[in-house]
Amino acid sequence: MQLLVIDRSNARGGLLASRLSNVGFRPNVVRSLAEALQASNRDGATAVLVDQGRQMESCVDLIRPLREGGIVQPLVILSERDDWREKVDCLDAGADDFLVKPIRSEEVAARLRAVVRRGAGISSNRLLQYGIDLDLKQRCAWKSGECLNLSRSEFRLLRLFFLSPGQPVTRNTIRNALWREQDSITENAIEVLVTRLRKKLGSSSIRSIRGQGYTMTAPENGSTDHFELPCR
Repeated sequence: MQLLVIDRSNARGGLLASRLSNVGFRPNVVRSLAEALQASNRDGATAVLVDQGRQMESCVDLIRPLREGGIVQPLVILSERDDWREKVDCLDAGADDFLVKPIRSEEVAARLRAVVRRGAGISSNRLLQYGIDLDLKQRCAWKSGECLNLSRSEFRLLRLFFLSPGQPVTRNTIRNALWREQDSITENAIEVLVTRLRKKLGSSSIRSIRGQGYTMTAPENGSTDHFELPCR
């Protein structure tokens, strides 16, 4: 999951990004409002995390310009200040959650997943779409009760489709979400990944849309049974 981290302390962003990357996020750390707006437009982040230091001004001064600048993604504040008035102000200004440090990175990750689910109208980590059962937390997928054994890139691509139901997923969106740090990714590499995932899901599962990208389609027959099986 692509994550934009706004760290104005110039101190902790690297450690936080490292911990979140270990649990399935792809953090992009920026230091300023201008960088945040530019990165959001360029990278298509799924969520935004603001890491706020104790001595800094209220996060409201950052939230409002972000929202006015066009950032509509779920936005979570991570703050050292446990002030209920600031919490209320930030939530009213457009934040989706407000977390107070110290806090475990596992909880930060869980809160981020929760606000993304809410933003997509999803209430659980387990999703059933297109005849496929997807577990966002465990990063597993099943079809007809059989584990699909997806690679990390294949799972990220499938998650993109699930979080944009019925909408085309562009090649740029795929490139930015899966290979943000690699500028040399070719159209052919994206097509190869789509082809690999299509083979595991079924030949008619992913449709190419000329000039737009790809979209997933519902299976023509049958539906996925829900099994609690581990993917290995």
